[in-house]
Amino acid sequence: MAIRPGLRVLDAAQMVVDDVNRLLKERQLVNADQLRAAAESITANIQEGYGRDRGADRNRFLRFARGSAEETSERLRARYAAQEIAANIYWPLHHRLVAIVRMLTNLMAAGSTS
Repeated sequence: MAIRPGLRVLDAAQMVVDDVNRLLKERQLVNADQLRAAAESITANIQEGYGRDRGADRNRFLRFARGSAEETSERLRARYAAQEIAANIYWPLHHRLVAIVRMLTNLMAAGSTS
């Protein structure tokens, strides 16, 4: 089996899921189910995408993953703005999600040329 170049993005996404699950275990947040589902959707769509051939089919799932990362980020931002999440929890998650979005965008660009 070939080493997948997208493995780092999957690792980062799994860390987000773990952090969100830990956060939701410690706090009751508005729309907690949607936040958890959005975070878990990132990893599910990355894995689904890498089960597909390179190109448009894979990129479709990576685009879904990117959308889920953006949704997760927005849901966390809303809870931070409502002062339900402390800055020391919000900012590391936010920055990791921004990195995930960038990695997915780069993977889609690289995948469409091959």
